[in-house]
Amino acid sequence: MTVNNLINVVNIKNELVNFLRNSDIFSTTVRGVTTATKTGTFSGDSTYTITDSNVKNVRSVVVGETTLVFGTDYTIDFDTPQIDFTSAQTGAYTIQYDYGSTDHIYGDFPRVDLGITSYPRISIAITSARTDEIALGGADTMTDFLISIYVYANGVENVDTYIKSIREVFLENKSGFYYLEFVTPVTQSPLINEPARGDKIYTRALEFRAPFNIETVT
Repeated sequence: MTVNNLINVVNIKNELVNFLRNSDIFSTTVRGVTTATKTGTFSGDSTYTITDSNVKNVRSVVVGETTLVFGTDYTIDFDTPQIDFTSAQTGAYTIQYDYGSTDHIYGDFPRVDLGITSYPRISIAITSARTDEIALGGADTMTDFLISIYVYANGVENVDTYIKSIREVFLENKSGFYYLEFVTPVTQSPLINEPARGDKIYTRALEFRAPFNIETVT
């Protein structure tokens, strides 16, 4: 038996991190990264290896005059770092990405001992997942995720400004993800002062619901 569309939360978080880094919630200066553009010509290539180390996010992949779509046309292995195409590519390409030794947007939480110059930061967490049967035969299940995006910043106004920007980009891209069928904001947490971070850092979480993720056993 085979599970089709098996959910992988690592892939989900990597896509969300790449999305937020591409959305310029923080500038590249704040993130500590550099944007690079590579050009050349593909000739039936199935992969592309980026020569810069510490690649943080891939902004766009254009072949010919077509902007390729993440997931549908390519995936990214940031450890390599390598772009894998779902079908071999031919034609002139332009690939834009960010790289650097650090970043301020991650799929985990910042250490409490970080200094104030290490902020602002954004963290992404899969808070919960509920799976239900959707067919009598037991072959189909649907999972509903709750996703929390935490903003840490110096000052209340900065936190709420970043929260507003995150909410905006998700509202504009509700059905634009590959590993999630649909994402929509549902609530936000109270503002919390962070005494362990020196009393100057505040945090707030924006909560998203991601329903309709179906796995099928064949």
